[in-house]
Amino acid sequence: MKKILYILDTFETGGAEKSLLDIAMHNREVVSVFVTLYQGNQLAETAQKAGIKVIALNRNEKYAFNKIAQLLLPIVREEQPDIIHATLFRADIVARKLKKYFSIPLVSSLVNNSYVADRYQKLSFIGKLKLYYIQQLDAKTAKKVDFFVSNSQTIKDSNAKALRLNLDKIKVIYRGRELSKFTSITSQQIEETKNALNIPSNSFVFLNVSRLLDRKGQLDLLKAIDVVSKSNNSVKLFIAGEGFYRSVLEQYIQENDLSAHVTLLGNRSDVPVLLHLADAFVFPSHYEGLPGALIEAMMAKKTIICSDIPENKECVSNKEALVFQKGNVAQLVQMIESVIHHPNVYNDLGENAKKVAIEKFSIEKVVAQYNSFYSSIVNASQP
Repeated sequence: MKKILYILDTFETGGAEKSLLDIAMHNREVVSVFVTLYQGNQLAETAQKAGIKVIALNRNEKYAFNKIAQLLLPIVREEQPDIIHATLFRADIVARKLKKYFSIPLVSSLVNNSYVADRYQKLSFIGKLKLYYIQQLDAKTAKKVDFFVSNSQTIKDSNAKALRLNLDKIKVIYRGRELSKFTSITSQQIEETKNALNIPSNSFVFLNVSRLLDRKGQLDLLKAIDVVSKSNNSVKLFIAGEGFYRSVLEQYIQENDLSAHVTLLGNRSDVPVLLHLADAFVFPSHYEGLPGALIEAMMAKKTIICSDIPENKECVSNKEALVFQKGNVAQLVQMIESVIHHPNVYNDLGENAKKVAIEKFSIEKVVAQYNSFYSSIVNASQP
């Protein structure tokens, strides 16, 4: 049985971390071991309960790539994996430093549109220089990677250009989700959560699930809710997730007196329940990886409103969601108000979204694709 050593920055509840853990928990053909480098291990207990070994270094440095690579040497020697699979920038750099010590095939995940023009444009001059340095470091060290797995075609094309990668070395495998998590919610769970969140029975509830980051477009969403709430007093928006952008969102909520309409929930372990109690799901991101939260909303058969970025459109079309121009708050307002006033008109979108999610993103299909990918790598590395 093959052993995969996954190296992650942290084990927090981000999309990349959750996706790899889901794959490992459903994979019976490989032994999965996770090594997390820096402080933050919210998902470690879930992994360990599933019988998956987690080695947490819990380093408090921000980078210290050389030092942390040295700490990994005895771990790799003891575990003797068939493949090392690194995900996210810091873990990628550390794993690439191990290549001079081991001939073990190295896989790197491509999960973000990290070097798009939209990101550069929003940075200060110093910020642009820092990101450019990171991009050049990423590109230079990427030559040490044997294979890449991208979570979407959009991310494959973007990163291949930004990092000067050979397209033949990149395999596209979508993120997967377990359908039963989003179909087995009871009415009691929904009512208990509604009561806990103090949601009046006449409320129209919108949900966003995402890290609190500028690029997630949540400020656009708050601006839209500010407009909508003026004529729809029953509208409620819940944002599940945590991140550096919280203070900006909190300030906007306070300055525009939106506390009766908007609640920042922080990280939540009950997203499937939140999806079921919500009337619609809104995902206004400016750029993404493959959006796992959007896929979860599809599986929960939600009416979806999302931005028209390529990453989202790789998941849904106009047959599965209401799609608005990225950053166009006025258009977002129109769609929110339309869903409030004519909710039944959009039921077919949710039905269609669920069908697409089952066809493209079921965890069983994704695990099978990963196992085929891993087997091909091991076979290619054998003499």
